Amino acid sequence: MKRLLLAFASVALLGCGGDSTGPAASFEGTWNLQTINGSALPYTAVFISSPLYKLEILSDQVVANADGTFTESAQVRETNGSTVTTSTEGDTGTWVQHGSQIDLTSASDGTVTTATISGSKLTVNAQGVLGVYARQ
Repeated sequence: MKRLLLAFASVALLGCGGDSTGPAASFEGTWNLQTINGSALPYTAVFISSPLYKLEILSDQVVANADGTFTESAQVRETNGSTVTTSTEGDTGTWVQHGSQIDLTSASDGTVTTATISGSKLTVNAQGVLGVYARQ
């Protein structure tokens, strides 16, 4: 995935439940970002008071397709002085699942991001930043 700042990455889960007694849930489906490092959205990723600059993540969604590809779309808000801009950032790539672990490879830069599934919760670790997604 592109990076947590551009969109966190992340399903109406198809398959089994993902508890310790059964097979892991499938990554295939749609995932919506709920928290970043334990904080609810919107999440302030960058804040500089002088001159004023702020980057906030408003939302992020990852759609994992059955063919092993994914698309990610995030809404971000940038405040630069008195100018506020909201934009959509995105990424595409491929994914591979090994039990409860998912490896996502960004098509744009080849970055590999690791995620884990537990039931209807997906936890993404992007360079030490933890994003928790819920299946849609």
